[in-house]
Amino acid sequence: MINEEIKKNNLLHEELSEDALRLARAIYNTHIENGCRLDMEVKYKSIYSLLNIEESIDSINYIKTLFIELNEPICVNNFKYKHKTYPMRFVVFCNCTFTDIAVELELSEEYLEVEAKYMLDAFLTN
Repeated sequence: MINEEIKKNNLLHEELSEDALRLARAIYNTHIENGCRLDMEVKYKSIYSLLNIEESIDSINYIKTLFIELNEPICVNNFKYKHKTYPMRFVVFCNCTFTDIAVELELSEEYLEVEAKYMLDAFLTN
């Protein structure tokens, strides 16, 4: 079997906003601090503090917009994951559910793999 080298590419079609980057990095760091658990609950109050915004309905809508921005699908060609190769695979940052007081989310293992091995424009660890 030939070991093919992974070709890194710029996979983000548009740069992420400063607040989306800040939120994604905070989520990633929390993931690391929690022993690399993929699931977590992030209270809105923590996000308000992180982004330095006031608590309001508009702020919750803004947070939802940031998650939409983060979850823009990324297309990866020749994606090798868990002993399978996908000619083309679309991955998203996380799955999330918005409750009255928090965002319940699960980071995508595939996305973390893509960010670490396939992206020239990696943003979580930079």
